[in-house]
Amino acid sequence: FSFTPGTLTVTKAPLTVTADAKTRAYGDANPAFTATITGYVNGETSAVVTGTPALTTGANATSSVAGYAITAALGTLSATNYDFGFTAGTLTVSKAGLTITADAKTKVYGAANPALTATLTGFKNSETAAVLTGAPALATAATTASGVNSYAITAALGTLAATNYSFGFTAGTLAVTQAPLTVTADNKNRAYGAADPTFTATLTGFVNSETAAVVSGAAAFSTTANNTSAAGTYPITPALGTLTATNYAFTTFTAGTLTVGQTSQTLTFAALAGKTYGD
Repeated sequence: FSFTPGTLTVTKAPLTVTADAKTRAYGDANPAFTATITGYVNGETSAVVTGTPALTTGANATSSVAGYAITAALGTLSATNYDFGFTAGTLTVSKAGLTITADAKTKVYGAANPALTATLTGFKNSETAAVLTGAPALATAATTASGVNSYAITAALGTLAATNYSFGFTAGTLAVTQAPLTVTADNKNRAYGAADPTFTATLTGFVNSETAAVVSGAAAFSTTANNTSAAGTYPITPALGTLTATNYAFTTFTAGTLTVGQTSQTLTFAALAGKTYGD
C-alpha cells in the first residue's frame, strides 16, 4: 500500500441577515433599523461577527400609509467563518392620529343653538384639513328651553375620512347665559302735597313664553319728588332691588314719569263787615 493525502476544504457557513419589522406613524421619522442574524454553528453568537449590515427603505416622512420593504445588505459585516445572505423586512406606516375638538360656544337662554364647529390638530407634513373629506358629527343636548348652565358638545366621526389619518375626539362646552330683561318704571300720578303712590314696573324681554312669574323679588324705585314738590313731572328711577331670576339678568333700567298735578281744594271766604259809629 502507498498513500496520497487529499484535501478537506472547510467553507464559510451561511448566516442569514433578516431586517427586523418596524412600525411608525405617518409623518414621523423612520425608526432605527435593526436586523437579526441567524445560522451560527458550534454554539457561536454575534460575537464572532464584526461590523453592521446596511438597512434601508424607500419610505420617508411623506410616505403614505402602507408597507415598505426594509432591504438588508452587507454594509461593514465580516466574519472569518461565515458568509452572509439577506432577507428584507417590512416597515409598516400606520395612520397618524388627529384630534377633533369641539369648539366652545356660548348662547343666550332661549336662543337657538349656534352653529357647532370643531378644531382639528395633529396634521403632519404641513398638511391641513384639505386632506380630509366629510365632516365630524357635533351634537349637544341643549335646546332653546335649556336653562343657564354648561352643556357638553360631543364630537364623533360623522363622515370624516382621510387616507393617512385616524381620529380621536374631545368634547367641547356650550355655555347658556342669562337672557336680558328690561325693567321699566310705570308712569304714576298724584296731587300736589299727597304722598307718592306705590311705584311699579313692567318687565320685558321674556323668552319661551315665560312671564314675570319666573322672577322673584321686586325692583327698587326712587324719585326726586316729595310732598312739597310743585306741580310738574319727575322721573321715577328703577333699580335692581331684590329682583332675581335663574335664567335672566336685569340689564336695562328705564325711568318712568311721576306727574304731580294741582291739588283740588275748596276755599271758603268769610266776609266780615264793620265800621265805627260816625265813619
